[in-house]
Amino acid sequence: MSEVSKVSIKREEQRLVTSGLRAIGEPEIALRLADASLLAEGESLLHCLAGYVRSGERRLRDGDTVAYGYWLLKVRGTPGGNLEILERSPNGRDFDPGATLTLSYWRDQHRTCTQAGVDFKPPRPDTLVAVAPGVMDGDPVEGVRYPSPAHMSGWWFFTDRYDGDINKVKTEHLYHVTAARPDLAAFLALPPGFRFSQKAGSKVWLDPVVAAEPAD
Repeated sequence: MSEVSKVSIKREEQRLVTSGLRAIGEPEIALRLADASLLAEGESLLHCLAGYVRSGERRLRDGDTVAYGYWLLKVRGTPGGNLEILERSPNGRDFDPGATLTLSYWRDQHRTCTQAGVDFKPPRPDTLVAVAPGVMDGDPVEGVRYPSPAHMSGWWFFTDRYDGDINKVKTEHLYHVTAARPDLAAFLALPPGFRFSQKAGSKVWLDPVVAAEPAD
């Protein structure tokens, strides 16, 4: 049995704690979830982090941040010598205990990508997105993701209010958009070249013309 495979997870109601890291001189990692339906995703997260630690790829210390899918996590030391997981707040300003938002994004985005039969390609939440009038007000959205440079997510969001005037399209950090429109988060990990529409139900499809564009 490999060292990595010896990590186990103890479940205490809606609190999860690794078991096996202390034996190699590393702190155990704890996670508390507000949503019991995410316990399986929470166990996968802890196994992932513990695997990195035990393999020597990553050592976690108080204050370290870790990207997990679309969202950002932080670990904080506890009086008992463990580390607890926090996640970035929806508006990006603070870190809150737990990982409910992170794991919800992870689950929903993987579900969308699996249904579309494509790889999981989440953008960073601090990248930019082009937003047309009506998006932040809750109107049904049509989105398209272009190949883009690193500071851009590639996503453009439109509604029926868009009249073709590009000057009315604004750029926002993606985390501002998902804070206002969490319903859009499930589509974000679709690869460049994909479109979606919330009209008459959610539809997802590949646009070969968009996919072939250069990432200028």
